[in-house]
Amino acid sequence: MEKVAVLMSTYNGEKYIKEQIDSILAQKDTEVSLYIRDDGSKDSTLDIIREICSENENVHLLVGKNNLGVGNSFMNLIYIVPDIFDYYALSDQDDIWCEEKLIEAIKLLKETDCSLYASNQENVDKYGESMGLRYTDEKIHLTTESIIFSNMLAGCTMVFPVEFKKLLSEEGRRPSQALLKTRIHDVWVAGVATVVKGIVYDDRSFMKYRQHENNVVGAKKDTIIDDFILKWKKVKNPNLRNGRSAFSTALVVCFGDYIPADSKVRVFSEASKNKLKLIFDTNELCSYNGEKPFLFILKVLLGLF
Repeated sequence: MEKVAVLMSTYNGEKYIKEQIDSILAQKDTEVSLYIRDDGSKDSTLDIIREICSENENVHLLVGKNNLGVGNSFMNLIYIVPDIFDYYALSDQDDIWCEEKLIEAIKLLKETDCSLYASNQENVDKYGESMGLRYTDEKIHLTTESIIFSNMLAGCTMVFPVEFKKLLSEEGRRPSQALLKTRIHDVWVAGVATVVKGIVYDDRSFMKYRQHENNVVGAKKDTIIDDFILKWKKVKNPNLRNGRSAFSTALVVCFGDYIPADSKVRVFSEASKNKLKLIFDTNELCSYNGEKPFLFILKVLLGLF
């Protein structure tokens, strides 16, 4: 039976966390250990987890000294959980897993020998009522370039083997905390997987992806107002600009030995020197996220890639 470590970051999750933990511990055909890092909850989340820990020796609680934010909190778990399991999975605090979620992921990882498994999700409302699959007719892009432009893979669906976990954890391959505040863990893990042994995507869903008012990351479509707010944040905070080139640079620095010399990722990482190359590829690159070509070209010319 495969041993799986499930990694969960929590923050003020008292409403739904017990139901999610119960569904994780009910996984079939696997031996599950759950590692939870609390990122500074102010509600009763810790009390609920501690009670569960007292009843189940396979649930482990790590109380963070600082509020790191979701990206750094998850990567911290990847770094510190022991390399003694066959597979590792990431979990949100408010979903519900089907009992075959892990074993189906493991089957596909064994069949394909990929670095990472990710899947579709069944969206549900705060009461657990189905809202349908998150992705139906959309093409799921799994290249490094597409992940950099618009990642469609949710961290809560991800499962990966211990070999990939060890690679992510190596000291010299860790991205900065600053990067993980803007490009969170699921984007980093997916990006790295594309340059190592690739991603296997499952268009089925084995989880209920709960959508509610307190989601840090969710499945809702961005509105014009959301887009305006994001652009305004970038105007006010220079650290939020140049996200794609910063992410690409981190990939090259941390995993350059896996990235071919002619890769577009290297072009992205030196965007200021490669404006003409980026403009030449405008249509292809904009196809990943639906960005308007003239806006993309303007960003490139202004050094805001």
